[in-house]
Amino acid sequence: MPPDHIDLLLIHRPDPLMDADEVAEAFLALHHSGKVRHFGVSNFTPAQFTLLQSRLPFTLATNQVEISPVHQPLLLDGTLDQLQQLRIRPMAWSCLGGGRLFNDDSFQPLRDELARVAQELNAESIEQVVYAWILRLPSQPLPIIGSGKMERVRSAVVAEKLKMSRQQWFRIRKAALGYDVP
Repeated sequence: MPPDHIDLLLIHRPDPLMDADEVAEAFLALHHSGKVRHFGVSNFTPAQFTLLQSRLPFTLATNQVEISPVHQPLLLDGTLDQLQQLRIRPMAWSCLGGGRLFNDDSFQPLRDELARVAQELNAESIEQVVYAWILRLPSQPLPIIGSGKMERVRSAVVAEKLKMSRQQWFRIRKAALGYDVP
């Protein structure tokens, strides 16, 4: 039996031809019909998010964005700051860098630092440390676990209990960037 409604519908990516009024009209029609309960976006810049939000009578639920030690632009571009200001939790995709974290030799220093922090935190894996690193962000991201394997999902849940210090967090950032953070 097909579902009678969708809990959360996201616009997958920004569209340079997006007319915010048209999108808002479609969102409102879906919402009023009861087919969709909540709406969000994916990979929107702060300006794009603000534009669409300005046309809606309800708050967008999230902005699904790439957050990972191997992909850090959002830490400084205002996206996470805006979501924190609005008290909207981002959804974090590609937390493990799409496998690059494990397969790319240039990330060996990062893997080494993650292993050191894992030992310090008594974590079971460097994956858990990556999730803890993301969860340490004040915007309170909700990591998307890109696996259907229950053991990986359970392992990621444990990361919520890890208490990463500010120093550990910045050591991981530095190792990922390859230079000291001023």
